[in-house]
Order: sequence, then C-alpha cells, then structure tokens
Amino acid sequence: MPDLSPRQRAAVDALARRFHDSFPAETPAWRTVGREAEHPLVHPDGQAADLADLWPALAGPGDLKPKHDAGMLVELSGPRYIYTAEVGRGTVEVITGPNHDLVELEEVHLEAMSRLVAAATDAGVAVLGYGIQPLTPGTRALMTPKPRYGVLLEVLHDPWLWFTLTASDQVQVDVGRDEWVALTNLGNLLAPLTVALCANSPIFEGRPCGSVSARESRMGQICAGTWRHGMPARAHADPADFIATMSAQDHLMRWEGGEKVAAEGLFIDTLDAHGADFEQYLLHEHYIWNSARPRSNHATIELRAACQQPPHEHMASAALGLGVLAAGRDIAALIDDALGDTAWPAMRAWHHRALAEGLAAELPAPGLVEGILDAMDAALTDRGRGEARYLAPLKARLAARENPAQRALAVFEQGGVPGLVEALRWG
Repeated sequence: MPDLSPRQRAAVDALARRFHDSFPAETPAWRTVGREAEHPLVHPDGQAADLADLWPALAGPGDLKPKHDAGMLVELSGPRYIYTAEVGRGTVEVITGPNHDLVELEEVHLEAMSRLVAAATDAGVAVLGYGIQPLTPGTRALMTPKPRYGVLLEVLHDPWLWFTLTASDQVQVDVGRDEWVALTNLGNLLAPLTVALCANSPIFEGRPCGSVSARESRMGQICAGTWRHGMPARAHADPADFIATMSAQDHLMRWEGGEKVAAEGLFIDTLDAHGADFEQYLLHEHYIWNSARPRSNHATIELRAACQQPPHEHMASAALGLGVLAAGRDIAALIDDALGDTAWPAMRAWHHRALAEGLAAELPAPGLVEGILDAMDAALTDRGRGEARYLAPLKARLAARENPAQRALAVFEQGGVPGLVEALRWG
C-alpha cells in the first residue's frame, strides 16, 4: 500500500468502507451476467465508417430512448439493449444485461445485432467481430467529440487516441461483499488467459502489429509505469489497499460545478484537501482500465481484456468471464497448486508471451489451462442452463493452439484488409 498521511489514511478508510458496502452482504445465490460489446464499423475496404450515419435507421422505429451529449445523439436505449457511441466515431457499443444467464444474453444480443446489421448493411457498412479498427489510424478527427473525451485528450495527449480504435468485449458478473477483492485479483491474474484465448486484434493501420492483441499491447502504454491499463502490478490485500492503490494513480478528471474538467497531480493528494469525496473518487477510478475491475455502482466485476470475438464465436469471451467468476475458488486453488508463490511473476511472463504469440506461446504450467477450462465447465454445468456449451470455442482454440488473432493473420496474408473485413463481418 502507498505511504499515506493520517488524513489520507482516514479518507482512504472512509472511501473503502463506502465502496465495500456497495456490494451485497451475501454472496449472490445466482450470478447474472451483462455484456458491453464494442464493434468496429467499416467500409468494405476497411476504412472506418461513422456511427452517426446509422443513428437515423436505428432510431427509426421510435421504440428506443435517445440521449444527447453536447447536442449530439450518443445513445439509444430500450429495456433489452442499448446502442451507445464509443470514443471512436467508427465504433458502436451494444450493451445487454443484466441477463439471467448466457442463454438470455445471447438471445438479447442477437436481437440487438440484427437491428444494427440491417441499418449498417443499408448504409454499405460492415459491423465487425474484431478487436480494433483494421485500417484507419487513431486521430483527433476519429474521436467522438464528447466533452469528457476532449478532457482526456488534453491530459493524456496522443495516447488517449488508442481508445478511438479499440473494440473490446467486456463482461460484468455480480459478486458479493466478501469476495470482490479476491475475485478482482483472480480476474487480473488471469488476464493472460483471456489474451491467449480471446485476442483478436493483430492487424491495424493495414498491417500486422507484432502482437495478437494490439488493443492490450498499445493501450498498455497509457501510463505504463503505474499499471493503469491491463494486468496490474500485484494483488490487492483488502478494500483499503485497493482504494489506496487506485488513488495513487494520476488524477485525470474531476467534477467542478457539475462539469468534468481536467485534473492534475495524484488523486491521493486531493484527499488532504477534500477528504473522502466518493463521487470524485468514482470519476477518477472510472478512468483506470485494469483487466478486471470492481464496479460499485452495479456490484459487479468487469472483465476487460478480451477483444471483440468473431461473429460465429461471439459468446466466447462472455462464457470465459462468467466461467472464471463462477468457478473462482476452484480456479484459484488450481493456480496455487501449479504455481504457488510464483503465480504473479509466472502469469505476468505468460502475459508477455501471449501478447506476442497467442496460444502458440508456451503455457505457464502443464495442464493448468485445461484444468481451468474444466473448472469453468463444471461451474457452468452446475447452473443447469446449458451454458457450458459456450465454452466449446475456447476448448477448440486450446486444442489447436490457435486463437482468433492467429486465424486473422492467416486471413490477412491471403486477402489483405478487405479479406479480413469479409471474414469477420456480421450478417
């Protein structure tokens, strides 16, 4: 834990109590699951399209509620799904959940995607099951001009523009008060598992990037010395340690007069002057992008390291996320048996290998990944909803030692970016 002054310590403890109490006292008897699926929108040649061109068709039936920001339409929401603008003009996020199980999640997601693909097809646009814009570089012109994005560009400069390209597939699973720290640690420790199985962004700016996940490799450069993105430096000991560690990050944005404005220094320094301001802390923490992060407003853990998946295997990362958290205790025991006290350095080393080579890289220990998938299968089978079938693509990838990124590289070698677009488009 960072060194703290008495006033900082008191503020951290107060923030930790409030954050901790946001989670239910009882471990959920049934874990629901939500999904935030980002998709690149591109023209047939691979150049980024503009979500703004699709809003009229998506809004046409009149059953979705519009939301505006700075005069722009940025979201259409209904009771089952939401379309929202992402940092990049050429990216749409489809939000579903919370859903009772993966079966319901798939049903709702396919309903949302059908409407989206119809609107895109009419506009001559492809919706990709891919993790990054394949051809268009990240620029200010590509950034959706939401005011808060302008603030982040001001404080982070060009590295923020990586977010205009990325297309992740995030899953949220509800957790209880006594487990959120341990399961957050596990989700972060398993970042290399997610990369190895679900990387799908090896081509951007029209060429191979030297990594199977340009998303994680490039965005990991944002404040890299403080582990702000991706796999963090270590596990958190308890809620106060988590809050203190998050607070030791650069303070990028704060509330002032109801507006989001640029901040400076470390967030922890503001605790001396302003004490335990929970709303300011939540805004600060929202812009820390570790592979697993607890979300107190939903009482969930969000798993972030997966790229958007190919259309025919689009449920793979959601199944992985739910499986990891549902089988958390068993998976933690498997890792402890296989790696013991070396777990973090061993998994970090695997993370580097997985980013470079995907499933072609050496695995961290014999039988460990197979054991983790088996534990996930058992946990999902025990839920009694037929959800274990969604693990099939992950098992096939492991057996072939080939993930979607490795397949995408082979497609690119044959057909370039247009071939990649054709292979990974929905519809």
